[in-house]
Amino acid sequence: MVRITVKLFAGFRPLLPAENRIEGITIDVDDYITPHQILRQFKVPVEQAHLLLINGVFIEPERRNQAIFKNNDVFAVWPAVAGG
Repeated sequence: MVRITVKLFAGFRPLLPAENRIEGITIDVDDYITPHQILRQFKVPVEQAHLLLINGVFIEPERRNQAIFKNNDVFAVWPAVAGG
């Protein structure tokens, strides 16, 4: 098991419990869990998750289905943002 903190931003923030929306939620997960599996666990549409970071480092799309978490990692997720 590893302990990670999950932080969801922008339109994904309401998918976290109300008391964890600002600071994120710390959870224990199996060593082999992938970023995409975490997204599914929190009901984040994988195809809408644009920016994924672990400890501030971008996760390349080809690594998002690999077990890459280590104990005390912070996993942050943003949807694509449009503007003009």
